[in-house]
Amino acid sequence: MNSVFALLNTTPGLKLSVKSMSKRLGIKKKEVFYLCFKDPRIRRVSGIEVGTNKMNLSVFTIDPQ
Repeated sequence: MNSVFALLNTTPGLKLSVKSMSKRLGIKKKEVFYLCFKDPRIRRVSGIEVGTNKMNLSVFTIDPQ
């Protein structure tokens, strides 16, 4: 199972950055990025959802079912 998905699945709707996920899981940021884009259940957050107007963010979440 994808370790990033398992972390995000504990609290659906939680928005976590790549840096915080890598610290919590103990793996490299590059690996977290790869796992986020590999799993279709994980989506990238838009800037407006987290209170910024940036276009490209390194923040991911899963939608609550």
